[in-house]
Amino acid sequence: MVLTIDRNIQAEAERILKNLVQAYTAAGGSIIVQEPQTGRIIALVNYPSFNPNNYSQYDIKNFTNPAVQAIFEPGSVFKVITLAAGLDSGAITPETTYYDTGVLTFPDGKKIKNWDFKAHGTVGISGILEKSLNTGSAFVESRLGHKNFYNYLVKFGFGGVTGIDLPGEISGSLNNIKKYDAPIHFATASFGQGISVTPIQLISAISAIANKGLWLTPQITENTPAPEVRRVISEKAAVQIAQMKEQAVNKAGMARIAQYRVAGKTGTAQLPDFKSGGYTNDVINSYAGFAPVSRPQFSALIKLDKPEGAPLAGATVVPAFRELAQFILNYYNIPPDDLHP
Repeated sequence: MVLTIDRNIQAEAERILKNLVQAYTAAGGSIIVQEPQTGRIIALVNYPSFNPNNYSQYDIKNFTNPAVQAIFEPGSVFKVITLAAGLDSGAITPETTYYDTGVLTFPDGKKIKNWDFKAHGTVGISGILEKSLNTGSAFVESRLGHKNFYNYLVKFGFGGVTGIDLPGEISGSLNNIKKYDAPIHFATASFGQGISVTPIQLISAISAIANKGLWLTPQITENTPAPEVRRVISEKAAVQIAQMKEQAVNKAGMARIAQYRVAGKTGTAQLPDFKSGGYTNDVINSYAGFAPVSRPQFSALIKLDKPEGAPLAGATVVPAFRELAQFILNYYNIPPDDLHP
């Protein structure tokens, strides 16, 4: 059996993830790196892990593969999917604006607010990603319509398995918006809460955007049948959302790499409280992006579980993504695509 894994990128991803988990006293984490045009997985890392030669010395909980066997609520990184669907359907355009009052109140009295508890006034669509506005994502979902929004999520591969050639893959869940038609469920789903995904589902969806709207079955072994390919959004919509992700990177600055165009989005999702209901104070930090934007050579997802002190993703996974991306760009000797001073 020959894997698609590149041992050097795998080793670097292992080093970065181990340091990240230990630095923030986190419960664990995952990194997946994929080639968007082929679906090949070139690094797949979980921490903590175990040595199969001495497996009896490790905790049994480490024997699973969280990259395909663990679900989580993705949080704001999911806004990329919502906006991509809105652009593809024509429900919004890059020129669309909305007025952000900082809060949305639904007929049943329930409310959603922005993460910063602020109102931002008139905001463009790219500003939804730049400021990571929950109200903006819910606005786009309302323009799409509930049924259309759900169908796009299914097209992107959520709610099902990807078909990667690894044992025990699970599907995640869209039950909150499949079984119920309450507007609050669709609004929260638009920014990645109340639904669950697996890391492999999420990176495959991000890779579809990097691959000009084409979703491919993720590949982990060489010499396997050609992957399933399906178009989830148009090439035009994929280019538009990639440009918005790039603007978000440039505005925030943390993930920028000199002379390269980088697209990405953070996610900081609260963990559900399965005993009392609602959410705990624990979070999952994630960052998903790709580079170079002009012709993406790799996409990457970094996920950090329960970092101590519940910091925002910008302080944890974003610097780790930049470090990993810089290594891959140098390792593959990928030409710069942003030489403007």
